[in-house]
Amino acid sequence: MSTEKIVKTQNVKEDSVALAVKMKQIHPKLFGLFCPFKYQLLKTENVLVPYLFMILDYETGRTDKLGTKPRRLGKTGQIGVVYDMNEKHAFHFDLYEDLALQESRIASVKSKLLEPKCSEHEAVNESIECAKWQYLRRSLYSIPDVTLSSKRLFYREAIELTLECRGQTYTKYAYKDHFAAENEHISGLKVRLNI
Repeated sequence: MSTEKIVKTQNVKEDSVALAVKMKQIHPKLFGLFCPFKYQLLKTENVLVPYLFMILDYETGRTDKLGTKPRRLGKTGQIGVVYDMNEKHAFHFDLYEDLALQESRIASVKSKLLEPKCSEHEAVNESIECAKWQYLRRSLYSIPDVTLSSKRLFYREAIELTLECRGQTYTKYAYKDHFAAENEHISGLKVRLNI
């Protein structure tokens, strides 16, 4: 029996509910009347999608040309970033929120474990650039120095949907956790920083 453990988010939705919510998002109605494109569901599979949660430290301010004096008139703080290691993109995570992670044995999880499509090093570098240019520059009106404070690999349980529309095949994910239900468009929200 395998004693290996993984860290994953808690499931709050049944498979049928998660699938219904995702299919409703996929089939938007034009002017509330009809959907111009119909997606046909070919197959579904339960999977665990890898993510990397990072806390990044940032610092702004002025130094002398040699960099020997400490920074003046600057700000320091932290920002949370979650990186999707399957679709390879980063998005902001509010540090005041709770991911509600739990440990589970691999043997007790019936979902297929997806392999990350990038290394942790690539994920950290892309997350630092994303935090620096997309989030912090807008909030602080300057380009800060950003360093990694901590990181943690975790998984989100989802239903992998294989869809077909107009002769092309698409893959989408219907997540079963509370994080997906509440924060599907988190990158569009105002960034709240821990200063």
